[in-house]
Amino acid sequence: MSSGSLPARRLVTLVLLVVSVVATLGLASEPGLAAAPPDRADQLRFMWAMAGQESGRDHYARNRVSGAFGKYQIMPFNWPVWAEQYLGDRQADQTPYNQEKVAYGKLRDLYAWLGSWKRVAYWWLTGSSEKDEKQWSSYAKGYVRNIMRLRQKAPARGFRMPPRTSSRTEKGDWRRSGTEQALRLSVGGRPWPARGRLRDGQVLKVVASRETADGVRWIRVVTADGRRGWLKQTRTVPARRPNAPARWRDVSDQGRSLDRRQVRPRPH
Repeated sequence: MSSGSLPARRLVTLVLLVVSVVATLGLASEPGLAAAPPDRADQLRFMWAMAGQESGRDHYARNRVSGAFGKYQIMPFNWPVWAEQYLGDRQADQTPYNQEKVAYGKLRDLYAWLGSWKRVAYWWLTGSSEKDEKQWSSYAKGYVRNIMRLRQKAPARGFRMPPRTSSRTEKGDWRRSGTEQALRLSVGGRPWPARGRLRDGQVLKVVASRETADGVRWIRVVTADGRRGWLKQTRTVPARRPNAPARWRDVSDQGRSLDRRQVRPRPH
């Protein structure tokens, strides 16, 4: 190495360092990037408002059009990814407690990325990070406006966390089929013939459960007309005990919440 090359290399390093600092400052100054974490009480008030818009704050609400489920109407294809990210288990059940934990973590990350609750609400509806409100549809503007109005009415502490419950479905629990599917003759076995088909959203009662060596939990269920068979627990969602068990109808499945068919990209 020549004696003159070292200063040149140092100069290059210095230039790169300056460029890096300038870029970092530029990113930090851009609204909606690397925002400070929100105040917990403020976030809980926002969650109270958003849940009111999405489901009427019903942990068992299910949109029969899109399959979006729970208090925050999380899409079925998002739940395993987010559950792994915030609960450490992609097979975690959508219990009320787990819904709150996942939604809390996701919304906190979204706020840090987007920088305001209005933009978080817009992303939740559309999956878009567009910050120019003039580009938002009138429907999206109305959705965001409703949430922000509800936020002003939220209780000071937002809401109380539901009790922590197990993700392991057991005998006596009520479930709902998360899609059209077939009952299985045994754990991992062949599907029933045609009569074993389940409707999307059909209410089921659990009569047994079993976990396989690979950690997959299977449940044996019975239908209102007496058919029995096995399903993967992850292909079902929790259901409130029917008001009239003989009818086995869960009134939460009314399709009243928004149609959440838009793809929700992960911000990071």
